[in-house]
Amino acid sequence: MFPEIKSTIVYSSKLIIEEAWITKQGKEFKRQRIKRADASAVLLLNTDTNKIILTKQFRYPISDKIKEPVLEILAGKIDAGEEPLEAAIREAEEETGYRIKKDHIQLLVSCFSTPGYSSEKFYIYYATVTHSDKISTGGGLETENETIEVIELEADEFIDLIKTAQIKDAKTYIAGLYFANYL
Repeated sequence: MFPEIKSTIVYSSKLIIEEAWITKQGKEFKRQRIKRADASAVLLLNTDTNKIILTKQFRYPISDKIKEPVLEILAGKIDAGEEPLEAAIREAEEETGYRIKKDHIQLLVSCFSTPGYSSEKFYIYYATVTHSDKISTGGGLETENETIEVIELEADEFIDLIKTAQIKDAKTYIAGLYFANYL
């Protein structure tokens, strides 16, 4: 039986924090969660060069633990009314400058990033591009205060980073494990 939940918003800005009293089998307890928009992420391979296209950027939430920018697959929030696939294609163009063709992208997995405290769900895709798909330099949107460096790694080098635990980002690990073992 699903527990009874009574929740209220205790903070609302870019993040929404909810607090809930949950009743399960007559016992009541309190929990909090961060309500976040879902996100799409893409592991991008340029088939002309056999290079993985990654992003490198400063991440404030982990800046007290890691003093360098984080190497990641491209990702971004799904806008209201937007489908995860549309968000993946839009974010690829904004962050890396590559326009992905719809028949060159596939969903690998969808999963919750941190279900212990956040509602955010990731849709992780794999896509291939060529030099002719590059339409801009990428780098993110100035209006979103993004400063993204586009990094290209040989596919084997990327797999080595995954195997040697040098990637610090979970969604990149998940995509990398798929790439190394199934694609």
